[in-house]
Amino acid sequence: MSITFFVKNKKKFLVGLAPVMSVEEALRLVPNLSQFNADEDDEEFDADGFYGAKLSELDCLVAGTDGLSGRGFEIGYEDGAYNVRIGTPSTRTDWKIALEYLKNLAIKMDGEIVSEDGEKFSAQNIESFNYEHDIRAGLEAIEQNLQKEAQISTIYGIRNEVSFDKKIMTRILGAKDPAGEFSKFVTDIQNIDAYFANQMFYRRNDNGEIIGQYVLSQGVVTALPYEPSVEYKNLQMLGDEKVARWSVAIFGGEGDDEEKYEILATLKYENFIQNLPKVKYEFIDAKNIVVSAFSKAEFDELIAKCGEEGLAD
Repeated sequence: MSITFFVKNKKKFLVGLAPVMSVEEALRLVPNLSQFNADEDDEEFDADGFYGAKLSELDCLVAGTDGLSGRGFEIGYEDGAYNVRIGTPSTRTDWKIALEYLKNLAIKMDGEIVSEDGEKFSAQNIESFNYEHDIRAGLEAIEQNLQKEAQISTIYGIRNEVSFDKKIMTRILGAKDPAGEFSKFVTDIQNIDAYFANQMFYRRNDNGEIIGQYVLSQGVVTALPYEPSVEYKNLQMLGDEKVARWSVAIFGGEGDDEEKYEILATLKYENFIQNLPKVKYEFIDAKNIVVSAFSKAEFDELIAKCGEEGLAD
């Protein structure tokens, strides 16, 4: 679910349409706007190539303001027009930034803004768009999904996914300001001071099974799923392959020299969760937990508690 707005590219005398904006140009339309498509700390990230790419070369550009955005919004270009898509539901701040972006885009293109329903806006009135209705509709859709069959409903933020269950939705919808409660909940999860562990996958040579794995490192506050499942961003990579089982690699060692750390044990994920001390973690949403930093001694105790039956193959 989402709402999309369109702004036609500016026409140039004799040459047709103006050149499509690059990623860098697109991000300049609103102060402090950042991209959330790629990890810029990745050694393979090509900054010049990415920021110099035309919007027409990307499926979409995920944009937002670091520390403020919950879900951000998507910017694209197709068929001679820029499109701005806001997910349903998004936070109030997401909407405010997206509408400011549309205002500045319309000014730059010297044109009008048209919604997917054909409603027309100008740069002068787009910021008065009533997004509260869309937030309410999105929250009601999540609640209905949970009432029908789903135990957990998940949306995606600029950095981290956010999962809801009936208990969380009851709290949000029962608040004095449901949209405000939702906005804070989603945004806080994007800004949690923890490392969100990446999913990794490998194929066993003996039987060809796909194994999903996480790493829990000594001294690092880490966000992990309570019950792992393939994240949306990895579905295409796996295709029709199914994950046979999940594990977590325990990485640590003596002292503070991380270069000397090693994998102390690889545990079956369900055994790891069963033996994880309750004082060492807390839920941040319906699916994910934040695990407090472990010392080497605490790791040794956890591994011993899991026993040989808790070790992954």
